[in-house]
Amino acid sequence: MVTMRKKNPQIWYIAALCGLLLVPTVSRAEKWDDLTPLQQQLLAPLAQGWNKLEKTEQKSFIGITSAYPQLPPDKQQRLREQISTWATLTPEQRHRAREKFTAFSKVPAERRNAVKQIVREQETRPEPPQGNTESSQKPD
Repeated sequence: MVTMRKKNPQIWYIAALCGLLLVPTVSRAEKWDDLTPLQQQLLAPLAQGWNKLEKTEQKSFIGITSAYPQLPPDKQQRLREQISTWATLTPEQRHRAREKFTAFSKVPAERRNAVKQIVREQETRPEPPQGNTESSQKPD
C-alpha cells in the first residue's frame, strides 16, 4: 500500500498552508466565476473542485489571495506550489495535513527545527512491506 508520505512527500511543507486555511476571513464564499482574475489565476489548481469546497475553505483561500501581492517573489512561488500540491490531495490527505499542522503548531518554537529534521528523516526511510507476509515466512 502506498502511503501518503511516499505518494506526496510535500505534505509537511503544505502544512503551513493548512494553517492559513484555519484562519477565518471576512470575505464570503463565492462561486468560481465570481472570483477576481487574480484570485482565479492564483487558485487555478483548485478550479475544478472550487464549487465543491466547504465555504470555510473557500474563504480561507480567498484570504490567502489578498496577502499574495505583498509577498516577496520567492514566497509567492512557494505559495503557488503549495496550492498546486494541496489541489492534488484527497479529502483524507487534507484532513491528515490539517491534523499534522495542528500538532506541529503545539510544539514549542525552540523544538520545531528538531521536529522538522525528524520528519524529514522519516520521509526518507523506506517503509516495511505491508499486507501478505507469506513470502517472508520460512517454509516448515
